[in-house]
Amino acid sequence: MSTFTGNYVSLMKNRPVILVSAAQLIRIFGRSQTWIFLPVYLYEFRGVQYYVIGLLFTVTALLSIPVSIYGGNLCDRLGRRKVALISMPFGILVFFVLFLTAYLNLPTILLFIALMSSEPLFSIQWIVDNAIISDTVPEVQRTDAFSITRIAGNLGFSLGPAVGGFLSELNMSYVFLSTLIMSVVELSIYFMLKETNKHMATGRSAVSFPKSDKKFIALAFLMASIWFVAGQWGTTLTLFWSSFDHVSNYTIGILYSLNGIFVVLLQLPVNRLMINLRDHVRMFIGGMIYVLSFFALTFFSGFIFLVIDVFFLTMGENTISPVTNSVISKLAPEDRRGEYFGGFYLISGFVMPLAPLMGTSLMQYFSYSPLIFWGIIAVIGTTISVFMLKVGGRIISTREAGTGGVIPVKE
Repeated sequence: MSTFTGNYVSLMKNRPVILVSAAQLIRIFGRSQTWIFLPVYLYEFRGVQYYVIGLLFTVTALLSIPVSIYGGNLCDRLGRRKVALISMPFGILVFFVLFLTAYLNLPTILLFIALMSSEPLFSIQWIVDNAIISDTVPEVQRTDAFSITRIAGNLGFSLGPAVGGFLSELNMSYVFLSTLIMSVVELSIYFMLKETNKHMATGRSAVSFPKSDKKFIALAFLMASIWFVAGQWGTTLTLFWSSFDHVSNYTIGILYSLNGIFVVLLQLPVNRLMINLRDHVRMFIGGMIYVLSFFALTFFSGFIFLVIDVFFLTMGENTISPVTNSVISKLAPEDRRGEYFGGFYLISGFVMPLAPLMGTSLMQYFSYSPLIFWGIIAVIGTTISVFMLKVGGRIISTREAGTGGVIPVKE
């Protein structure tokens, strides 16, 4: 048995990895429906303009900034399991409000409030999951472990949008009801999880941030910027397909489901193909795949092309996603993993929310020319990817040469 195969066999016997993977499968099965169809619902049923939708999602993400750093520190101080069980019921309440507002046609402001409450809560859950994997998996296996969790999540993503597309044709409120039910199921999974944090942090500020670790901060900004390119998934791409290519809700659901299927089938082969590549090289390649795939939407349309384009967008995602979490886990000292993941989400919270805002604003102003719209995004994406290759490469090389991967930073 090869080392590559052996890693996955051993990880599938790791109970925390299995439970986190199951939770992400259920979570993304439910939330992907809301993530994809809420912008369409706001535009088509509530008459909300493109740039307002983009601004709304941007504000939602910005609100998660203080919560992410606080939540990351709570994970270190209280434990991963306890934080999950405290925060998740509030997320269930959010989806209950979304469902009632859509079903009873309540004022649109309630949708705005529920949406803006969602991301701060949900960012905590991603921090919890990443910290659990970092706690229970050796460093050399973490990229593979994060790949398993995202394969499980994308198995949910392969089903969720298709189900959501079907439900949206019946009644859009059923999409939010489905997400609500899945959130309840997800909560039950965390009751089966034992605490994994063996280094409870004490005597540290509840909002501690690794501000002395300059290399981590610089690399976190670069990684968040790469995801700025990928952030045209979701709000921007959904509205583009719906308004420019006139793709039906059901077809949009199928396309996003294919994204999930491609992740499930191809994440491990991509890892094997890129096993000898440095992390920064892999992120550069993934960024450029995103750039070219989005830009191709300028010239082609039709279902067959969109399937091919989704395939390549997924290859960009498979290339970048597991490496991002792995890099952070390598940089973080054992007793500060929650803090470091929270720190990354804080930094990315300043960068990534600009993606839907920029995408929808460009769509508003250049609705007459998809070439200009996607061309601007392509220039920005290429610039960010080259910075990751050059600057990110120097940071990672310096870090590894100096300490073998971890600098125990003192505040």
